[in-house]
Amino acid sequence: MTAKKELRAFKGMTIRNMKVYGKDKISLLLSMLTQLIVLGLFVLFLKDNYVDVINEKLGDLKNMLSKDDIEAIVNSWLVAGVVGTSVVTAALNALSVMVHDKMEHIDYDYTASAVKDRTVVMSYFSGAMLSAAVTSSILLTAGLGYLAISGAFLLNALDIIMLYGVVLLGSISSTLVLMLFISFFKKDSSLSAFGILISVAIGFVVGAYVPVGQFGENVQTIVNLVPGSQITGLFRNILMQPAIENADKVLGGADNHAFAESLNDLFSMKLHVFNGSHGTNFMIIYSLAAIALFLVLNILIFRFAAKKAHNS
Repeated sequence: MTAKKELRAFKGMTIRNMKVYGKDKISLLLSMLTQLIVLGLFVLFLKDNYVDVINEKLGDLKNMLSKDDIEAIVNSWLVAGVVGTSVVTAALNALSVMVHDKMEHIDYDYTASAVKDRTVVMSYFSGAMLSAAVTSSILLTAGLGYLAISGAFLLNALDIIMLYGVVLLGSISSTLVLMLFISFFKKDSSLSAFGILISVAIGFVVGAYVPVGQFGENVQTIVNLVPGSQITGLFRNILMQPAIENADKVLGGADNHAFAESLNDLFSMKLHVFNGSHGTNFMIIYSLAAIALFLVLNILIFRFAAKKAHNS
């Protein structure tokens, strides 16, 4: 197969995978389930709790900040959690096409055709990654709209561009990580059980329900080794720092910046891994390293699977 034909096949298979996923309304609904849980918990329990915590940290200075100043901080945390979980759950459900093709023996057709194994693998990856990026971008746009309506929009143009860039980075990372595990599933029932486990756990792992800084140091290290935690950490820093800096500016140094520092600790703006706390540069480098590692692992796994299929 020539390079031109291989590219055409890759494009066609990617579009086909996205269409198959888009027709599965249940998968689309499940990809939104975790985000709905985050939103529900925020509205019912978390928002008032964190507003109270912030007021407590302000102490005698609480009258200096308006309700909008405080809600800008809390609402930004909500949006970071919603989008951070989305890049994981959307990629997970979009990859269900791989398992569906195994059940329907469509992968056998690919093996028997002139399409190269790498083209098949990359089409599954690109289809799921693009689906996750589109879904998460829609949620991010809705979240930014919510911040604007609530009077908590403090982002500039560069912040917005970086947010959509993190969506893309997170979609690539999540797809590659999950693709490695999903490649071993052969039935929808097994994948569904795995999906429920991930959907329930991911909100806690990335700190969407409770800031990771509230856990013990060993637990923090474990959950922060998950690439999704690094991505959500980037979302938090971009979304929340303007709100925290605005509150610090309003206080005018009356507390020697202690309030801003306490919020950085409370909402885990830096991630604790082993014996150190790491900022955004570490999060970006870690995410890129995870992409490289899982890309290599996926290639090796699929080469082995293809070789086994050809020999059988």
